[in-house]
Amino acid sequence: MSTPARWILAILIALIGLGLAAFALSGGIFATVACVQTPPDWVYFVLLVAAVIVLLSALAAAIMIIRRLRAIRILGAMILGALLSCGGLGAYFALLGEFC
Repeated sequence: MSTPARWILAILIALIGLGLAAFALSGGIFATVACVQTPPDWVYFVLLVAAVIVLLSALAAAIMIIRRLRAIRILGAMILGALLSCGGLGAYFALLGEFC
């Protein structure tokens, strides 16, 4: 893959990661609309951590593409980020179920 193509792919992956992090944050925030009681403030921190994990995994994959690392490592970073962020979002929704 040529250098401009790598940079374009890396920028696209970073932008997709940014969009997914914003989607995770907005989806979690809109989920609290149905709460009868206000959940504790630390519950929102779990949502923020999950969104940051999405963003960091996309940035890590973009940096790996620019540095020409092997495809298995890039996929591993993306899959690990997806698993960790899904676990964080699942924990957030479980906490909302407990505190709402």
